[in-house]
This record gives sequence, structure tokens and C-alpha cells, in this order.
Amino acid sequence: MGKRRTNQEWQMLIEQSESSSLSTLAFCKLNELNPSTFYAKRQQLNKTDVSLGFVRAEVVEKTTTYQAQIAAANMTLLINDVELSIPQGTPATYLAELIGALS
Repeated sequence: MGKRRTNQEWQMLIEQSESSSLSTLAFCKLNELNPSTFYAKRQQLNKTDVSLGFVRAEVVEKTTTYQAQIAAANMTLLINDVELSIPQGTPATYLAELIGALS
């Protein structure tokens, strides 16, 4: 005769089985459980959960997204004693007009 387990112990075994990559039969064999007893206990405990109004749920995928801040490089123009810092991506036509106006 097998070891007697509490409902909490069975619930832990059922949860371990569900989170393992093993088939139920392989899990039962590894843990020296009678598969018929395992299936019956799982069905009994699942009925208990439903009668209490609980629904079994699991996290399928947990993702966190981060938005990286990209540091914008600046271009620096030195004209006489004036230093002008211009953001990267400034249109060339604007720069040409600016340089023309400063000349």
C-alpha cells in the first residue's frame, strides 16, 4: 500500500506535475505514484476548487517592456569665439542657411 498523503500534499504534487515537462505517467513513475490514484485525486481536488468558486489559472507569458532612451549626439560648430551645438539630424539646408547668416 502506498503512502497516505494529505490534500495539500496532493495539490503540491499535481501542481508540480503540471509545471514539469514530463507526461503525467512519467511524473507518476518518477514520484512512485499510482497513476489511477493521481488522476482520481486530481479530479477530486479540481471539483473542490470549482465548488468553492475558484478557477485554476496560470501565467502563460510574462513580459516587461522597457523603452530605451537614446542619447542624441550633437554637432558642435566653432565660429570665432562662438560655440554652437546642433542636434544630430538637423537638416543640411537649415545648417547652410545658418552658416550663411553667421558669415
